[in-house]
Amino acid sequence: MVSPASSAQAERSFSALRRLKTWLRTSMSEVRLNSVAVCHTHQQLMDCLEMQPLVSEFVSRSDLRRSLFGRNDMD
Repeated sequence: MVSPASSAQAERSFSALRRLKTWLRTSMSEVRLNSVAVCHTHQQLMDCLEMQPLVSEFVSRSDLRRSLFGRNDMD
């Protein structure tokens, strides 16, 4: 069984995708676009996340990031 294409959730997802995929983001990879779309769809969950651990993890994964954004305070 497949849910009908006219479901409200599917339509909202396609509307969000159309807003996210603007001409400025035409070179965005499919994986990144999917990730951004999931984050947009689940905004309430994203608002509850603590950013400092995420930022620290992001910076710690690359020497270039560490040099651009400063030393990781979590080390």
